[in-house]
Amino acid sequence: MATTEHLEAAQSYRVTIGPTSAPPLKTKEIRQAAGNFRGALSKSGTNAFQQRSAATLEGVLAAQAGRVDRWITSTWRENFADARALLERVNAGDLHGSILARTKAKNRASQIEQVLNLNPVKDRSTLEARLKEQGLNACIAKVNQLIEELRQAIVAIDLEQTAMTPEVRAAIHRATSDDGLPLSEVTPELMAALRSAGVLDDLVVRRL
Repeated sequence: MATTEHLEAAQSYRVTIGPTSAPPLKTKEIRQAAGNFRGALSKSGTNAFQQRSAATLEGVLAAQAGRVDRWITSTWRENFADARALLERVNAGDLHGSILARTKAKNRASQIEQVLNLNPVKDRSTLEARLKEQGLNACIAKVNQLIEELRQAIVAIDLEQTAMTPEVRAAIHRATSDDGLPLSEVTPELMAALRSAGVLDDLVVRRL
């Protein structure tokens, strides 16, 4: 994508996403470099493309494009502000509800993380492919949907954990700790409680 096209796409992105700040362009520097190049063109014709003014203009535009890219990436990540705590919950491995709810939470978290660090202008095709959507508005809507579905899955897991007996919660906590839950402490009563809570199949025996 040419620099001018990229800057135009950045402006379109700003209009779509509606951030309060503007891309940090140094317009005075751009105008000065462009003016010098136009002056060289009027004097030297196409030979101006081989002169310093052309290289200067190219460098200025490239630097501004880099500034705009950083602004785009920063404002894009703001869309995920509500998801950060949810993603931390999933990545911490502290979800002990039903397999269905945990699978849903991990799936949604994975989809969100796949697009979190993309540049929605430069990486638009990748963004659309991963979200299976077309257009920035549709992608933003899909991101919000994924965040809400992740939230709902974690709420369901928390409700399931709340419904568990203290004995089951303590057993799960120990089982997921570094020391684990000794097999000698897994009584028939605890097995029955874990089975009733729907988490027995989540636990495996490992050798320390």
